[in-house]
Amino acid sequence: MESNEINIFDIGHYRNEDGPGIRTIIFFKGCPLRCKWCSNPFGFVAKPQLAFNNNKCTRCEACVKICPMECNQLKDDKIDVDFSKCNACGKCVDVCPTKARKIIGEKVSVDELYERIKKDSAFYRRSKGGITLSGGEVLLQHEKAVELLKKCRGCLFMNTAIETSAYGSWEQLKVLAEYCDLIFVDIKLLDNKKHMKYTGVSNELILDNIKRLCQMSVENETPKIIIRRPIIAGINDDDETTIEIAKFINDLPGNPEVNLLPYHNLGESKYAMIGEDYELEKMDMMDVRSPILKRIKDLTSENAPNNRVSIGGGEIET
Repeated sequence: MESNEINIFDIGHYRNEDGPGIRTIIFFKGCPLRCKWCSNPFGFVAKPQLAFNNNKCTRCEACVKICPMECNQLKDDKIDVDFSKCNACGKCVDVCPTKARKIIGEKVSVDELYERIKKDSAFYRRSKGGITLSGGEVLLQHEKAVELLKKCRGCLFMNTAIETSAYGSWEQLKVLAEYCDLIFVDIKLLDNKKHMKYTGVSNELILDNIKRLCQMSVENETPKIIIRRPIIAGINDDDETTIEIAKFINDLPGNPEVNLLPYHNLGESKYAMIGEDYELEKMDMMDVRSPILKRIKDLTSENAPNNRVSIGGGEIET
């Protein structure tokens, strides 16, 4: 019998972003993309994994002594972790006196997740809020996501939203969309070679699915589609790319809203915690008042005049 458990790595309660009102955000674990600027690397792999904060470590070597895989060694007065050997057994987590270690990720049944969500239902009713399924990538666990969305809509009458890369089969995305009031989807780059370089996958399926989602939204009058554009200096902030993407958006059915999301590096420290390199470590955060962002907003509005364009998201109309 197939398990109805969902792999997640976090649950955010009482959030006021990623949809209208007060929301609970479920972060699914596992993603087929590897965006260089991703702020949630804990969502890369589906399975649970060890995270180690070296700044909290006192080098007591308790982890060295207990690890059955011999992943931990004291080198140059610091603990060196071989993450490739780690099986996330959690024994080192249990003995760490400073809580420098934790296991990222858990398997939760749809019913248990629903019960956790239901505890916040009073806030949804008062604020017209709800749940947002984020990631990671929801499409990798689409059947369980549909089951959860269906349960929430049927029992709690809450607003339902997903954040997706749209990198998956249309059949799976279509079924998910049928149980959503709102879908956030990224357009990062139109140049396929650049897209593969900076995200690890082709954008052909993504762009085709975005067109289909927008058409579905027009025909069914739901879900609302919001296009998000992460703005990364030196990668997709030039005028040519901006105009190209704006013209693509202009041709989409239904005039979807556009959110310009300035680059931030708030997730940088997470990479080292799981043994990954952060390739954009020397890049500065982009201020929302940056003249670069204003230029991108103006160019987008000029080339997609019927689409509402905002910086950082702003208020979401329901």
